[in-house]
Amino acid sequence: MTTGVLWLNYMLWPLQYAPNFFTSLRARYRFNRTTRKVYVLRPARYGGNVILDWDRVQAHVNWCAPRGMTHDDLRDPQARRFRQENAGGEFRIQGLLLYWPPFDKDDPERKGEDVLWVGPKMAGENLWQYIRAFMEEGMDAVPEPNEYEWLRKGFHTPSQHMEETVMGPSRILDRIGGRAAPSSTSMGTNVNFLMNVLWAPLHCLSERLCKWPTFPEEWNSDCGQRRREDGIGPEEPLRWTPRP
Repeated sequence: MTTGVLWLNYMLWPLQYAPNFFTSLRARYRFNRTTRKVYVLRPARYGGNVILDWDRVQAHVNWCAPRGMTHDDLRDPQARRFRQENAGGEFRIQGLLLYWPPFDKDDPERKGEDVLWVGPKMAGENLWQYIRAFMEEGMDAVPEPNEYEWLRKGFHTPSQHMEETVMGPSRILDRIGGRAAPSSTSMGTNVNFLMNVLWAPLHCLSERLCKWPTFPEEWNSDCGQRRREDGIGPEEPLRWTPRP
């Protein structure tokens, strides 16, 4: 019995444990308009850390993953056309994709090619315009993030995970619908809470089995401005006058 358990865990290590727990907590991107570079931190299995040239980027603001195809589908022109028309399958999850083409389109190794999925689902066009305005026009061209757009750096506590990650969209819908008080929250918000509250401590434990990625000092990716590596809110300090 013990041997079987050990063998099962040995088999699961490269498939489940290492990729999900003993790795970087999340990918991080830093857009630097001074150096005109995009600095990327990500696990090795997703391409590893890399520095990309901003001037080569191509944005696809409504990209969807194509539906799967069988071997027979590959030889069927109608199936290929349906795949293009039905990108994303029945449930189209669109998002912002940033693509760097290979330096030489005829290079069989496709050197220089890279791809990043950036931001939350369905935020493609707005997020791209935010990034583009910052990189091309400067800090004064972008608005200050609102209270729903700040993301936590570092690890969550169970209550932070519940409120910021799990309950955030439900809270926003309740506030829009005039149900901001705890006594008037919607049924959907209450169900969402009950379905996730027991898992929140386990989620936070799994976070702490990962490492928080930090940008190498030798990259000089922050142009000398101090950056937070934990907490939530503006950078230190908020140095620009945001556009209304």
